[in-house]
This record gives sequence, C-alpha cells and structure tokens, in this order.
Amino acid sequence: MSQLFEEFKAPKLADWKKLTEKELKGADIDQLNQWLPSDGFQAKPAYFRSETEKLPMFGTTIRPLRFNQQNNEWLICADIRLENLEDANTELQHKLSLGATAITIDLNGHDIARDEFAVLFNGIVTSAISISFANAYNTVRFQADYFNWLRLKSLVKGESIPSYGGGGGLWFEHINVDLATSIIINNDRNGFGGVGLSCTQFYMKGATISQQLGTTLAWGNELVNGLRKNGLSFEQISGNIGFSLAIGSSFLPEVAKFRLMRFLWARVMQQHGAASKRWSTWVHAQTGERHLSSLDTPVNLLRENAMAMSAVLGGVDSLTINPFRQDEPQLADRMAINTQHLMKEEARLNQVIDPAAGSYYVEHLTDILGKKAWDFFLEIEEKGGYSVCAANGFLEDEFAKSDQAYYDEVESLARVLVGTNKFPSPFEESNDKVEEEN
Repeated sequence: MSQLFEEFKAPKLADWKKLTEKELKGADIDQLNQWLPSDGFQAKPAYFRSETEKLPMFGTTIRPLRFNQQNNEWLICADIRLENLEDANTELQHKLSLGATAITIDLNGHDIARDEFAVLFNGIVTSAISISFANAYNTVRFQADYFNWLRLKSLVKGESIPSYGGGGGLWFEHINVDLATSIIINNDRNGFGGVGLSCTQFYMKGATISQQLGTTLAWGNELVNGLRKNGLSFEQISGNIGFSLAIGSSFLPEVAKFRLMRFLWARVMQQHGAASKRWSTWVHAQTGERHLSSLDTPVNLLRENAMAMSAVLGGVDSLTINPFRQDEPQLADRMAINTQHLMKEEARLNQVIDPAAGSYYVEHLTDILGKKAWDFFLEIEEKGGYSVCAANGFLEDEFAKSDQAYYDEVESLARVLVGTNKFPSPFEESNDKVEEEN
C-alpha cells in the first residue's frame, strides 16, 4: 500500500499554477478577481495552506469570544410589532408554539402601563425565553416597570426572573451615553440585558461589509468611551452591550463578517484596556431585507436560507429570519422558524464550534475584510468619531456610493438577482397577465 501512494506525489503549488494558467490561456490566476466593485474588496479565486499559515489570525477561533461556549448554539428569534396588546399576545403565543426561543417586541412607541404587561404576556412563561424590546415610549421608566413586573410575577407565580447569560435587552438605532448608562446601571440580568446597538441600518443604507463593521466599531467605541467616563466598569460594559447586524447575500464574506465582529470588538476592548474575559459580546443577526425581492417571492425563502446559514457558521448568538413574503404571514413565520430548526435538528450546525475556522478562503476573507473594516473605523475616528461622521454626512455619502455601485451592477446584469433581473419566474409573468386582463 505504501508503494502505491508513493507513486502519487502531492503537486507543488508552482506546478499547479502553471497548469492552471495554461488552461486559462496565459491569464494569471492571482489577478483574477471574482468580486464586484460594490463588494468593496478583492480576493483571489483560490488560496493554499502555505500562504494561509502566514496570516496572523490563522488557527484562532471565536470560541473564547462567545462566552466560552462548548457548542454553536444560538437563539431562534422572531419579531413582533405591537399594535395592540391582545393581538401582540396572540402573535407571541403563536411564534413560541412554532419553536421560537427568543422574541423581539417592537413597542412602536406605545406607553406600556404597569398592569398591561400581564395582558401582553398572558399565558407566557417569561423565564423560559429571551425577550428584547425596541422603540419604547420612555425607555428608563419602561425598563423599571418591566423588571418590577417580573419580580412581582416571580413572587406570585413562583417563576424565576430571567437570567439568560445573554439574550434579552433593549435595541436602539440611536442612543445617547447618559441613557445607556442609566439602562446598564439599572439592569439586573446577566449577559446582554442592557443596550443593543441595531446596526442593520448601515446595511439598509448600502454599506459594504467592511463599512458595516467599521461603522459598528466606531459607534460601539464611542459608547464605551462615554460609559467609562460615566464610571462604568468593563464588567458592566461587556456584559451589557450587544450588536445586531444584517446578513447580506454573499455567503463566504458574510461568514467572515460575523467571525470578524467578535475579533474586531475584542481588539477595541483590548485598546481600552479591558482584560480578555471582558472581550465577549452578544451578536445578533437578521436576514437583510435589502436583498429580498417583491417578485418571485419564493426565491426569497431560498435566499434567506443561505443568509441564515452564513450567520450560523459565523457564530451568532441569536438569529432572526424575516418573513419571505408579506401576503401569507402564517406560512412565512413557520418557514422562518423551521429553517432554523432544520439547521439545528437535521443539519446539526449547532454542534460544531467555529466550523469556518481553518478554511483557507474564509481565513483570507477574514484577513482582507478585517483590515479594510479596521481602516474604515480609524478613518471615522480621525474625522471626529461616529456621531460627528453621522451628523456631517460622511457616513451617508460613503454608503450612498456603495449603494449606487450595487444598483448599477444590478441594472447592467453584472450582479444577478435571481428571479428579478435574471431567471424570472414564468408564474410571475402569468400572474401579471391575469391582473392585466382583470
């Protein structure tokens, strides 16, 4: 047997490239770029062990940065928008019955009275799930009333007050440091139970992956600076800040993005002087609506499946899959939640810690996108920080350039949107004709 294998010698990289260039009729494989301008980066079509081993982060995994988890578990999250309490409770019970383990409630500016929590959570064992909120009318008062209601409920019904080690909290698209300080000081739960920075907005405005990460770091860094000045410890900060990022459609770069969020945030905290055990942060992912289509909506289901898998392989703590269509909410909700169940129960993606670690291509994307994200972060810092750059239009202008490049590629067919600008559905055309005839 050993003599047989001696006849099959491993090819040298130089010989492989020489043969490849012959097949490519003289083209240099190292000069081939498969990524478009709006992606914001360039990468070779292939990487090899000899060059990957030289990367500074090669062999590093995100496990220590995920609260030292022993697996790849994540919370299955579903969103609810509050219009009235009774309907919200019905929707909440329905989504929990489908198997959601986390809920984000958009309070939609409603001023929830203390006695109304019992209506909203009627029949719900709040200690068994992770509950987050957004858009409260008065955040500080809401937080106090909610925690007081949980304490009263625990005394009356014997339920424990939720302590997730991460999960529930309050999400914001805008927040000042004094409000963040108050929320964290008054928070009585472990893990992310305080301030969540909703950074999906950067994706929706057209930001590239590196721009999304760089801007997220700048926002988080500015908040940490303010919290430290207000006297908060690293333990309070790292245990009470989370980030929500949108998932784009480019599979491997998105895997790298979610791995990078942890690595880069750890670097920010390290720069502040935090000890390594304070580098962890909660990372939530939500399928990006910017890539969803109003035409051929079943394709959205396929598109979101790939999006969700990239986030899971990137090691997120919680995941929301948006409804793939709006006209059939019951079906869309079931598919969104069952997609995550399939990834856990059948694909067993929750069993493998940092499965992308060691992949030559993902490791190089991590290196390439990480450097570009850090450079963009430093550029924001040099221009005065997140708030200054958001106010003076710098971020908006940079995102708009990337957004325009993206839509130019879609219009020219350089970038394919399946079912929209290529491979349209014949059923969609038939439906259009029926509507015209009617």
